[in-house]
Amino acid sequence: MAVDFTLAQHYVTIDQPKLALDALAGADGEAMESTEFWRLRALAHYELDEPAEAARSASEGLQRNPEAADLLVVLALAEAERDDLAAAERASLAALHLDPEDPYVLCAYARVVARGGQLDKAEQIVDLAARSDPYAREVPRTRALIALLRGHNRKVAQISEEMLAENPEDAAAHRMRGVALVNTGDAHGARDSLGTAVRDDPTDQALAGAARSARAATHPLLWPVLPLQRLGVAGSWIAAITIIFGLRALGLDGASSVASFVWIALVAYSWLAAPAIERRLSR
Repeated sequence: MAVDFTLAQHYVTIDQPKLALDALAGADGEAMESTEFWRLRALAHYELDEPAEAARSASEGLQRNPEAADLLVVLALAEAERDDLAAAERASLAALHLDPEDPYVLCAYARVVARGGQLDKAEQIVDLAARSDPYAREVPRTRALIALLRGHNRKVAQISEEMLAENPEDAAAHRMRGVALVNTGDAHGARDSLGTAVRDDPTDQALAGAARSARAATHPLLWPVLPLQRLGVAGSWIAAITIIFGLRALGLDGASSVASFVWIALVAYSWLAAPAIERRLSR
């Protein structure tokens, strides 16, 4: 049966890996001997967070075409997800040997290097990719990943929003933006982005759980603790201590005691209410 590789590539591009696998499902023996079949299959499994199957598919393709740089890239990414960074680097360097200026190959190597904790080196590699092709789709994605690993959540959100301005259906950008906004305490923004990402991939249980938590955080019953979410654990603790001891320093012991009570009550309420709301939303 003939396989529409163009359709499968389209589904991979818009982050719909299950549909890509469906498009490849009718492949016959001739199609399965092609590099393109195994590349698309490996990419789809990688996007489904199935690195072992992605690595297996990439290896199957490389047995047929050992000099397929695209397959080496997917193998490198899959091995990095499996925490086999030595194998990931070998595959990355082999791909670079074949195509040293390809931005896709360079960004994949940057991801492997970043997973190994070499974030400065990863940024330098992404800069090379950007110089090779400033419009390459993988460049902003890789910059966002490195920023996320650095804990620069506002930068991640900014890059993701720029990606969404180019392509409002970019599921990966919605996911990264949602994670970044969770980390900055923007529950409403996180709810919207993660909700969109879940609609694009309802099979991702981890993503569904994160979206459910974001929905719970914006529930009307949690409005009293929204300031705590915005400030974060450390920020809200510092603010509470500053207010409580500031009032005491001014001689307002009664107001300081009230502030202490309100703080403890809000923290206890957030601990009890949030899990209860999330359990209800999961039904």
